[in-house]
Amino acid sequence: MQAKHVWRKLSLTSLIITLLGLWGGWYLTTQSEPATMELPNAYLNANLVSLYLQPAVLILIYNQILTFRKINLLVGVRQWTNKMIARLLILATLDCLLFCAGLIIPYLMTDFPFFRNGSPLLGTALLLLHVAVLILMAWLLVGAYQMRYPQLLLFIVIIIDLVYHFYFEKQALILYSPLYDPLYRAVHRIYGGY
Repeated sequence: MQAKHVWRKLSLTSLIITLLGLWGGWYLTTQSEPATMELPNAYLNANLVSLYLQPAVLILIYNQILTFRKINLLVGVRQWTNKMIARLLILATLDCLLFCAGLIIPYLMTDFPFFRNGSPLLGTALLLLHVAVLILMAWLLVGAYQMRYPQLLLFIVIIIDLVYHFYFEKQALILYSPLYDPLYRAVHRIYGGY
């Protein structure tokens, strides 16, 4: 495996991850209802990011890690395994940050408010927690570099992503604003893009 070929593949994958984030951000800002548009609703409440885009990003990161798995024996002989794992962690972190930046950039180009329905402090904390969980899941995927059955790890990470989104994140959004509680909306007859 030539180093030039590996770097070309890594660059292409990082570009695809960034473009996926940009497309997701553009789609969310153009397709969401303007009356309910805010960062937590667009990126945390909407299922597009957690259900489709993030698993795609995690699969691309997993593919990058498996690229280096082919030279695992050569790295181990030179006793560079810890260095390789550290570099894979950095690569996974950068890919996640590129994806998240791609998601946010289209929103910054609109005049929608960042936090309309709740506390900006809590909304920012929820967004940062979402990014931190994504990075943590990408770090878990680095374990595929040395695992015997790495497909199982990918499956577990995607399940964690879905459980986090549908259970923890949806409950945390109710703390941010009661408008994210379906029962509250039903009692107050609030309908729309929540």
